[in-house]
Amino acid sequence: MSNIATQVRVLTRSVLVILAILCTSACYLAQDVLAPLVLGLLLALLLSPLVTLFQHARIPRALGSLAVVLLIVVGITGAISGLMRPAQEWVTNAPTALQSIEQRLRHLRAPFTQAREATRKLEDMAQPPAAKVVVAVQPSMLDDIVAGTPHALGKIAVVLLLVYFFLSSGDSFLRRLVEISPDMREKKVVVGIARGIQQEMSRYLIMVSLINLGLAVATAIAMALLGVPNALLWGALAGVLNFAPYVGPTLTIITLTLVGLATFPSLGHALALPGVFFLMALVEGQMITPFVIGRRLAINPVIVFIWLLMWGSLWGIIGVLLAGPLLACFRILCQHLPSLQPVSVLMGDTRTESVE
Repeated sequence: MSNIATQVRVLTRSVLVILAILCTSACYLAQDVLAPLVLGLLLALLLSPLVTLFQHARIPRALGSLAVVLLIVVGITGAISGLMRPAQEWVTNAPTALQSIEQRLRHLRAPFTQAREATRKLEDMAQPPAAKVVVAVQPSMLDDIVAGTPHALGKIAVVLLLVYFFLSSGDSFLRRLVEISPDMREKKVVVGIARGIQQEMSRYLIMVSLINLGLAVATAIAMALLGVPNALLWGALAGVLNFAPYVGPTLTIITLTLVGLATFPSLGHALALPGVFFLMALVEGQMITPFVIGRRLAINPVIVFIWLLMWGSLWGIIGVLLAGPLLACFRILCQHLPSLQPVSVLMGDTRTESVE
């Protein structure tokens, strides 16, 4: 009997590994369909409490969902109209700014440049004369953005439609789960688990969004006080990138470093931008987020980094931004399902557990 049980466990784990590989392959091959679907589902979980408030005010769920989607459209339109011009200016001036930064850092790069030139000369001496190379002129970054705008607008429209359908459907899927359950006891279990998962995921997404909004506002105020042009743009960038743990704040620090070097002649003033943001991100990541969300959702940084790499390779920048909320929602799901609780334990951050 022990041999049979061992074989069953090995077979079960093999099936789970095969299913994980198949799911990963499906996510890569069907990214144009699954990425908007996942984003729409997360936004629906984020906005479902607002629709519930409309229902308490005796507004039908369909109308409340439509009102929420219209509010999203108004917010996106306002954000794009307010940030498009400064973003376009920075993109247009990016080559000049990079040349300015390169000139300022030239004395730091001098030893490396000399070593590279010496290596190139040795390689040229060892190789026969090469044929003339014709360099094709690549389109500018602004041209790429303009060309990709219709495609991005189409994706946004699809996500908004999915958000509306998810919000307007409400608990219909939950009711279907209850109907197919065989007895009353299992129906109560299904309802309790499903509602608990939905409420906790929604609460987590709301808290994370509010924290990132606060970080965006604080960054914009700090950049304005430091005299950075278009401070709202850098605040919005910091808030959006902060959805990606570790990677997002790092990219923001690099961006603010380049902005400071391109804007201010003083090196101290330039480095004050990433320095101030680093302090704010440190307070947010080590104090505010653990206090608001709780230690129970703390995840091992190694798991977070692997998860970011996986979704970034599958879906690009959208995958990186969605990886953090997806990982937290997956751990909430594991915590509520007894069969997946060992996975939740493996994902936990042992540093926080030792403190507790």
